Amino acid sequence: MLVRNLDFLSIPKEFSKVEIDIYDEKSIALVYIENKGYSLVLKDNGEVDAVFLLKTDILPHNVNDHTDREDFINVIKMLLDKIYNVADIKEYEKQHQEHVFLRLMDMLNEGNDIEKINEDNSETYKDIEKGFMKLELDIMDNKINALNSSISDVSNNLDSTVRDIEEKNWGNKLRKTIDQNNWG
Repeated sequence: MLVRNLDFLSIPKEFSKVEIDIYDEKSIALVYIENKGYSLVLKDNGEVDAVFLLKTDILPHNVNDHTDREDFINVIKMLLDKIYNVADIKEYEKQHQEHVFLRLMDMLNEGNDIEKINEDNSETYKDIEKGFMKLELDIMDNKINALNSSISDVSNNLDSTVRDIEEKNWGNKLRKTIDQNNWG
């Protein structure tokens, strides 16, 4: 009998979402998925333009010394670059990615303008839920592939080592025979 526990796929039934306007009807929403991570959503005129999942254990109240902080900020920078790429705006008028990151986290931490989204009231919730399940499965696939690759490497190395030992033994026997018969 094969038994599999799928608890790792279950995610909270409600997410916390905050959103800030960036430029010209474009905004970035940050969705906090407790015990899983975050989703960054780029919106254009209220429509979802891009959704990124970030599997991390950063908490909204403790963002300063986390190893994933820079990666998180780089995703925000990528979204900001996408917004500003088509805009004719002066550099000093652009929002800085770290500022956007801290503002979003502060909004979550302080409870300001938090929208609770769930399966019934948000398509974004459904996309994120499916995305996290797919992400978890992809992570498992990657681990399985890495394990299979390691097993294959060990097996190949073992075969090679056995062949080397056999060749040495055969070579030693041949040398011993030559030496014993004074053929050399």
